[in-house]
Amino acid sequence: MKNIIRCCALLFLLPLQFSGIANAAGENPDWLSCSDMRDKEPVTIELDCYRQIAQNPAASHKSLMTTRAHGLVKEWQPINALLNVHKQNYVLVYARASQINSAPTSPNPQNQVLVPAPMDDRDLKFQFSMKHDLADFHRYGSLWFGYTQLSFWQFYDAANSRPFRENNYEPEFIYSLLPGGLMPDVRFNPDIFNFGVVHQSNGQSNPRSRSWNRVYIQPGMERTDGKDRRLILLVKLWHRVKEDAATDDNPDITDYLGHGEIELRYGLDGKWEASAIARARSFQLDLAAPWESIRLLTLAVPGEHNTNIHLQYFNGYGESLIDYNHWHTSWGIGMSFPFD
Repeated sequence: MKNIIRCCALLFLLPLQFSGIANAAGENPDWLSCSDMRDKEPVTIELDCYRQIAQNPAASHKSLMTTRAHGLVKEWQPINALLNVHKQNYVLVYARASQINSAPTSPNPQNQVLVPAPMDDRDLKFQFSMKHDLADFHRYGSLWFGYTQLSFWQFYDAANSRPFRENNYEPEFIYSLLPGGLMPDVRFNPDIFNFGVVHQSNGQSNPRSRSWNRVYIQPGMERTDGKDRRLILLVKLWHRVKEDAATDDNPDITDYLGHGEIELRYGLDGKWEASAIARARSFQLDLAAPWESIRLLTLAVPGEHNTNIHLQYFNGYGESLIDYNHWHTSWGIGMSFPFD
């Protein structure tokens, strides 16, 4: 048991350490920290930041990982890093569901689970999501590869050897366009326009196999209050790529997950963030805040922390692929990667 806990700790703390290193802006600033100074610091300070990088060869090398940039446009500007944050990254050390899907179903007879499997209603749930810029076309956009993994680990089910209940793998290619320099300046111009091709599957064999392929467009807009408060709206519309009816694991998946989603984020840069994702028949709410913002936690575990306290609530269909047509409510508490 101790070895399992150590492995899990290393798995999730190593990326956090790298992200802290990548964003240290003191003696060894990186490109992202210099970019964040724009419009917030005098031009001379911003230029001095870039000058330090130019004089320090080690600083100009690509870092392993960055945290999410402050602002929608900056999130999709290629920077000098191997990995960039894509979707949210979190570990819910305790997540509980109202109803367990012990016998998953599908209209395809090959994907009917006939013998129910014993399941715990508690999971250790985590999501890891990164992207990498493959090509920078400057004012004509950029090409990215993204990867997201969402996992549900039956950590509390010792009687059944703590199996992974579900893993969802989601690779995608994204062409991101920043239309600011290409379109007339009107009030409701999108700040970004993404075009994507995405595959999502759970990597299992029949009858538990679930997968689908989509193409999508995603415009996004953001508004600030002139300081650090930021409101971001992302609208993603997708079209499912048709499959052979005989081998389609989940032919009615769009009846439950719909043809798109709306994501709304509101937060204070480098501090807290609340986000909501709504689909046709589901809703998810996430709230992340620095450890130091909760006084009782600071008193209980003093010192510096580079993680956020993360709360999550889900209601509806499709929290995971195996549950695409299974309704339930779940909630969880844990940690998410820092904003800074």
